[in-house]
Amino acid sequence: MVTRVERAETCAAPRFDVYSSLAEARDDWLALFDCAPASPYQNYDYVSSWCETVGTSQGLEPMIIVARDGDGAPLALIPLGTYEAFGLRMAEFLCGRESNFNLPLLRPGVSLNLHQLLLAAARDHARSPDLLYLRNQPRRFDDAENPLAAASASASPSFAYGSTLPAEIDTLDLRDSGDTRRKLRRKLQRLAAQGALMFEHNAKGARASEIVNALIAQKSSRLRMMGVEGAFHAEAIRAFLDRLTDAGVAEAHALSLSGRIIATYVGLPHSGRFSAMMNSFDMDSPIARCSPGDLLLRAVLRNLVTRGFTRFDLGVGEARYKSAVCEETVELFDSLIPATTRGASAAPLLRAFLSAKRLAKNTPWLARIVELGRQRKGVARAR
Repeated sequence: MVTRVERAETCAAPRFDVYSSLAEARDDWLALFDCAPASPYQNYDYVSSWCETVGTSQGLEPMIIVARDGDGAPLALIPLGTYEAFGLRMAEFLCGRESNFNLPLLRPGVSLNLHQLLLAAARDHARSPDLLYLRNQPRRFDDAENPLAAASASASPSFAYGSTLPAEIDTLDLRDSGDTRRKLRRKLQRLAAQGALMFEHNAKGARASEIVNALIAQKSSRLRMMGVEGAFHAEAIRAFLDRLTDAGVAEAHALSLSGRIIATYVGLPHSGRFSAMMNSFDMDSPIARCSPGDLLLRAVLRNLVTRGFTRFDLGVGEARYKSAVCEETVELFDSLIPATTRGASAAPLLRAFLSAKRLAKNTPWLARIVELGRQRKGVARAR
């Protein structure tokens, strides 16, 4: 179903359509993705695979906004989904936690008031959202400004990590200190003493599915120990990753010990950029002490350099292993846009919650308290 609204042909208020299915917007989506600054998370195949698996499990309804010029050609596309929460109808970018960089698709050289477009589309939609919560948006991507980075936007609770990849593996290896390289070699030797090691890159077919299964099992185990497994919908994520690897949208990488998968990485290649999407490692103590995830990460980076990749993203969220291999942090911002009176009443509460979350993540002693609480919760559950 499509809601069409005719408006005067101006940059501030173009004509637009609002689609309730991705398939209806597919041609416009592909045309804009081919020319607009975009991350792998705006790939139509990526988003449609997510909607048909994770999105369906969450009861999310697509709300795809397409702005058009006077001839009907697409100028911009904003891929949103709506859902019910806290007595409100909310709208967010599609792909939720599985998208590290959220962006509108905007034809280069076009200037639009996207804030005004969002409000108009929300208010004219058959199931109008009360509040648009647009999170994890980079202010710039591929040297292009994000047109949604309005002055009213606030910093996201977490930032992302990125790196420019060198042309040579030797240059990449030298980014680690001599002490770090020695520690990694010793850990690799200790693992090798336990059995035969094998690194695998961009696995295909049944082997890619085996790596996905190992990732789901390892990640589920770790989240249970942390007491936060409720946010991880294992079967929906499994189906999502299987679709991506089967279609070649995502790559599966692994480290195995005597045939047992002990670390995984799944990531998205696009235009010389590789965006690490999910990773896991075996929590068995003799294996975990050897940092198989760190060893696999270095192997993946070497593989990418060999293949000519120039950019690497390691996702949202603070972690020591991310800062160890990435020299850049990517600032992200959130936008809260009320579309109804109820949304305007709720927005200050959500802003306060996000500010508190950002404070906790960026204040070391508060972050440590949160982490200790998770660890204690995990220990209690394990008893």
